[in-house]
Amino acid sequence: MKNLLWCCLVAILCLSFEFLHAQQLQQAPANDPSVSWSTPAQAQVKVQNKLDVIEPGLAGLTPGTGPHTDLTRRILFFKSILRDVRDEMPVPEAIEAALPEAASLGGLYEHTFTPEATLHDLYDEALVLLTN
Repeated sequence: MKNLLWCCLVAILCLSFEFLHAQQLQQAPANDPSVSWSTPAQAQVKVQNKLDVIEPGLAGLTPGTGPHTDLTRRILFFKSILRDVRDEMPVPEAIEAALPEAASLGGLYEHTFTPEATLHDLYDEALVLLTN
């Protein structure tokens, strides 16, 4: 019985890893000379301003509804970026690190419910916001 449980656990972890790997988006390389990224200090201001605009909208939405979940995901995404740029992480790396957090809203199982198009939209929004 223990062996069966162990095998199931390993299989679940392997499948989760494969799914997480598949969820990673193909982004512009961080060292692409055609992309002029904001500095972490600039990004902090831009992201905080973005959060100041979008966070109040959450109060008017019903928890558990699609719009509430979508806005919560956006807020989590930008808070993750803000946390990482405050720690002086380069902006493109902070965006990349924030995508799995946005996709895993509510826990690992949520990855299966986050459409790749949603993650692309979040990435594109951050790209517009955090490039000069």
